Amino acid sequence: MNHEYKFGSEGFFGYAPQKDFHYYSLAHFLPIILLGVAIYLTYRFRDKIRNSKHEENIRFTLGAVCIFAELTYFLRLLYVGAGASGNQLINYLPIEVCQWMAIISGFMIMKKSKNMFDICYYVCLTLGVMPLIMPAVIETTGPGYFRYYQFWAEHLTPIYCVFYMMFVHKMQPDYKKIYKPFALLAVMTCIAIPANMLIPNGDFMFLQGEPAGDSIVSFFPKDIGLRLLCFAGIVVVLFALVSLPQIIREIKAKKACKMAIEPQQESDK
Repeated sequence: MNHEYKFGSEGFFGYAPQKDFHYYSLAHFLPIILLGVAIYLTYRFRDKIRNSKHEENIRFTLGAVCIFAELTYFLRLLYVGAGASGNQLINYLPIEVCQWMAIISGFMIMKKSKNMFDICYYVCLTLGVMPLIMPAVIETTGPGYFRYYQFWAEHLTPIYCVFYMMFVHKMQPDYKKIYKPFALLAVMTCIAIPANMLIPNGDFMFLQGEPAGDSIVSFFPKDIGLRLLCFAGIVVVLFALVSLPQIIREIKAKKACKMAIEPQQESDK
């Protein structure tokens, strides 16, 4: 006998019958504050963490959290169904930026991969931050629901992993490798567009429609071409902003090197 899932009927692992999460409330700010505290403590004790005999265990635990957070998203859907809209689970294929960043970040921190770090730095610290401002996808799942905790684990842990690798393992992004995150986003877009066209009610990467709740995407035009231009413009601006620290450091290093060489040249004369 087939079981028909009903909206809000599965308790902790389901959904609330109405809006349950409110923007800019304690439930919204607390996870972000905890992320900030974790980043500060990691910076403060970076040397102790680096030299700890448990450092590898810390990295593998963080990687497991990233991957497990993504896995439980689908395990939960198998249990409660696809939600109020009645969409099939095919509408929840892993063709979203945050989903892939959770997976890539997990392997990045476990393998200490510089190539993956370059991708994670740019995407996690730009597009990965946007859902934290207006997390529309959890408006029906506040702190009383599993989805609330899964969402924050999936979105905050990859960001923390980037800072962990920067502070503990002294990794720095290479703005000359910025083509790598651009290439990843381009490939995902090329997959998302036909998927949205072929799958009824498909809205992968929010290129077809928008979340049910208020989000940054709500301000974008409906036309797919204009929406792509908006996304591309935002990505270019955000990537440029997070490149500035590395560019500034490089400029300062060149100036310091030049200032050190000039006195030597004068003395040689």
